[in-house]
Amino acid sequence: MASFALPADPPFRIDRHRDYRDAFATLVASARKTLWLAEDDFRITDLGSRVVCDALWDFFVGGGQLQLAAWRCEYLATEAPRFMQLRDHFGHRMQWLRVPEDSGLIAYGLSISDGKHYLTRRHADWPHGELGSTSSVALLQQQYAEIWAAAQPESTWNRLYL
Repeated sequence: MASFALPADPPFRIDRHRDYRDAFATLVASARKTLWLAEDDFRITDLGSRVVCDALWDFFVGGGQLQLAAWRCEYLATEAPRFMQLRDHFGHRMQWLRVPEDSGLIAYGLSISDGKHYLTRRHADWPHGELGSTSSVALLQQQYAEIWAAAQPESTWNRLYL
């Protein structure tokens, strides 16, 4: 199992699924004020795990704000009950959007913590990426802004209280 620490300059290279999940958990745990997450399918990050959800709980209690954009949203809606419970408690601190398939954007992973640390994944199907804390965060923030601008609200995430 890989062990990651932030800040990371030079960045850590990631080539295995387990390392990508560990790096994602490290990035989430580092967040204090803002957390921007974009993924093709959040299943690869293990976003619904106890470790990640506990870190998110601390993040929200501390006043953090989450922006989440997903190309595919089924995992969060049907297989991540811990994350959905966080949504019930801290929905006022979250913005969730779905990136349409016809947006013209290539699905990949991009996460940014507090505008200082990042985790990228270059392809939707592979865990190859890097975890870092470098000056390239500004460029990644621009890329995230493009994803966010193309994203739309998604009804799959909304619960009906009848």
